[in-house]
Amino acid sequence: MNNEEIYIDEIITLWSNEDGVCLSNDYNTVTIRPQALLDWLPSIIEVTMKQKKKHDDDLILQLKHKVDNI
Repeated sequence: MNNEEIYIDEIITLWSNEDGVCLSNDYNTVTIRPQALLDWLPSIIEVTMKQKKKHDDDLILQLKHKVDNI
């Protein structure tokens, strides 16, 4: 088993089959079992929400700078 990280922005295809959810790029294919995906889902949602908040905070800061420079 290869433990090399695969980043989402490197994923080319995403599909599902009877084995689970499959992600692939030009070099690797990873299949995530349905139960593992359910187990990871709370963590995935938590990280996603933190990233969204950071992105939103950055946009708010950019807008504040634009308003201050008017």
